[in-house]
Amino acid sequence: MRLPRPKLVKRLARLARGLAAPRGGRGPYRFVIRRWKEVRDINLAARVMGTEYFKNEILPVPLPVAGLKSLLVIAPHQDDEVIGAGGAMLLARAAGVRLSVLYVTDGQQVGQPDSPRARDLEARAVCAALGAAKYDLGISNLSPEPSREHLRRMAEIIRAARPQVVMTPWLLDSPSMHRLANHLLWLSDRHFGLPDFEVWGYQVHNTLYPNGYVDITAVADEKRELIGRYRSQVEDYRYDHLAMGMGAWNSRFLRARGDNVPRYLEVFFAVPSHEFMPLVESFYFADFDATYRSWNRIMPGLLPLHEQIVRQKRESATCLR
Repeated sequence: MRLPRPKLVKRLARLARGLAAPRGGRGPYRFVIRRWKEVRDINLAARVMGTEYFKNEILPVPLPVAGLKSLLVIAPHQDDEVIGAGGAMLLARAAGVRLSVLYVTDGQQVGQPDSPRARDLEARAVCAALGAAKYDLGISNLSPEPSREHLRRMAEIIRAARPQVVMTPWLLDSPSMHRLANHLLWLSDRHFGLPDFEVWGYQVHNTLYPNGYVDITAVADEKRELIGRYRSQVEDYRYDHLAMGMGAWNSRFLRARGDNVPRYLEVFFAVPSHEFMPLVESFYFADFDATYRSWNRIMPGLLPLHEQIVRQKRESATCLR
């Protein structure tokens, strides 16, 4: 007997079929926006994606990273950028793409008072190797209190970098600070108005729902070396090993290629910024406790800022009527 699937799985199945369409201006983007708004439980959606229920319906296409003029990578912590997009950044560097990296937090770790300085030095070395401009918001990683000044700084960096693509953690990536990075991008756009760009959500912790990929086979060894530059992180936990294993596993999306070459892929969920922002609203704002896993250190500083920005925007819109 065939058991009925939960409503969430049915909804995600519908959008999976839409993502099989060719990527482009009127490719999977429109379908995704229309359907994902029906899904309200962010953590359940992430778990469903992790089951790979839709793997036979996903057809990601190559993303033209070498054809870009400018690329900005937003990293919640000093190492996320190379774990999720280090290969793409290396290929972009080789093609002469203008690179920038924005670190959201200070990287502070529990019981390690010197960790912000150590991680900053490592990030400087990584950015130097990539030829990337380095920017920092400096928000505390342990007791985050984002402010309007942080939003202003983010907007100024984006305007100065003029990125065609902004890479940021995948929308459903589980760590709270990764979700905060996307939330801040939304708030910055809401308050200051950002230029148009494409958002490529990269993979760090979760199985994401990719509609695009970058084949990083040619620079796989360099990516491993880049991650290894974050010595303070890989000494206790081999993120380099895990990232390369993840890249090898992602190569299953090339199963129709027909060759037997061991390959590595970085996968992305790519949407235009004007469609990414409504996805943040749909997933993040329905239940802040669920979004941030009831992390009591983040809520007191973030929620008042969010409410102020939303209220101010609403009042401004009312005055213009």
